Amino acid sequence: MGAYVTMEEGEIRVRANELTGCELDLNATPDALPMMAVVGCFARGQTRLVNVPQARLKETDRIAVMCQELTRMGARITELRDGLVIEESRLRGAALDGHGDHRVVMALAVAGTMAEGDTTIDGSEAASVTYPGFVDALESLSGKVAVCAE
Repeated sequence: MGAYVTMEEGEIRVRANELTGCELDLNATPDALPMMAVVGCFARGQTRLVNVPQARLKETDRIAVMCQELTRMGARITELRDGLVIEESRLRGAALDGHGDHRVVMALAVAGTMAEGDTTIDGSEAASVTYPGFVDALESLSGKVAVCAE
């Protein structure tokens, strides 16, 4: 997609660059769909995430959920039987539902850092399932995060 990514001595280094949409076959990496849907919003042109029907069978139907929640943020996104088509989109803050899915919550939180206005994610505690330090890590990258009690 255009970012600079290198692996050196057990580390992955990523350097920003202008992203360009592309087609990605996510069959072998269905857990990447939520985050790649977010990245697709910021890539020039169109991004197609395909051949990943099993993403519907995870903690939630990640294809439908990411289409629904990113649409709430203003994304131009189309749901396919086996994936998503995402057009470059300017996201705006919104009240979102994490659907109890840790990967969806984390992907939407990253989207929220790039959106105009505030984003709230109901059920954000789900992120702690696989990444208890997620909020701290996001804050360390200059994300402004506030955990709200119900």
